[in-house]
Amino acid sequence: MRFRFIDQITQLTPGQRIEGIKRLMATERYLEDHFPRFPIMPGVLMLESMYQAAQWLVRRTEDFAHSMIVLKEARNVKFTGFVKPGQELLVTAEIKKQEGNCTTLMTQGTVDGRLAVSARLIVETFQIGDRFPHRAATQDYILREVRKQFEHVMAGTSDEPPGAGLSMRWLLIDRMVEFVRGERAMAIKNVSLAEESLSDYVPGFPMLPCSLIVEGLAWTGGLLANDQRGFQERTVLAKLNRAVFHRPALPGDQLRYTAVLEAIEAEGAFIRGTSHVGDELQAEVDLFLAHLGNRFQDVEGDLVSPADMLMTLRIFGVYDVGRLPSGSPLDVPAKLLDAERDTAAQP
Repeated sequence: MRFRFIDQITQLTPGQRIEGIKRLMATERYLEDHFPRFPIMPGVLMLESMYQAAQWLVRRTEDFAHSMIVLKEARNVKFTGFVKPGQELLVTAEIKKQEGNCTTLMTQGTVDGRLAVSARLIVETFQIGDRFPHRAATQDYILREVRKQFEHVMAGTSDEPPGAGLSMRWLLIDRMVEFVRGERAMAIKNVSLAEESLSDYVPGFPMLPCSLIVEGLAWTGGLLANDQRGFQERTVLAKLNRAVFHRPALPGDQLRYTAVLEAIEAEGAFIRGTSHVGDELQAEVDLFLAHLGNRFQDVEGDLVSPADMLMTLRIFGVYDVGRLPSGSPLDVPAKLLDAERDTAAQP
């Protein structure tokens, strides 16, 4: 599920008011679990719809001047109706006051002319580099992608086609906590009951599929191997020599993935990986990651956009914790920096 709850903006007057619609489709996955016998849009997602409308109004009002717009306060939120599959939630937001970086808006949602939800929202704007200096380099990317989202919502095509941009749905690690070029990397993965992969996997005993633990370790090791080669290679998992799972990974567990680069050759990289929960060994794997080279003529170009790859590394915090074996800070490979500059220069 892409977390967007305004499908189309139908009216917008900068500095004043916005109107948009959310069409509730019967196929939206959360409906399976939210009152299964009475499928309705969760109240919190109705609130999310009002916030998303409000932030589009503020962004357009200030002509996308700030990279971040966050919900600061929600007051007097009232849920007075339901949104059922097949119905449309008509959302409006009106600016009532602007003080400094904060904007107060009155928002509401109606279904077939009847009030379903209303709230007074306060949103706050800021530049990401001011609050999170280590993420300052992401500001241009955020603004560029947010403008694209706005164009889609204005046109009523809010769902981009697959592969349209950066997506975090299949990376299966949350954050890098150690990264030493050419040697080792350590990442954490938090197991949540809300993950789709746990739903009905083992009914009555939700657990993270072992195959996805292998994938998380492959990503941890793959980033290590690709960094060693300056991200010039197209690398895929080619062989799982050995995998041993000592206990299941359960909701609430935090897995600590460690990948050691044992060898890297022209054909690929050998990775030894372990997964721990606290001090307890959870899994052990031996992987071979192959460099595709020119052996597959039907696979052209990079498997992941280099600009998106750099953004992913920054989101993971690779350059916050990354070091060279000497202890010096990790540098960004030239290929990724060049791709980021080329992307930023595009209209």
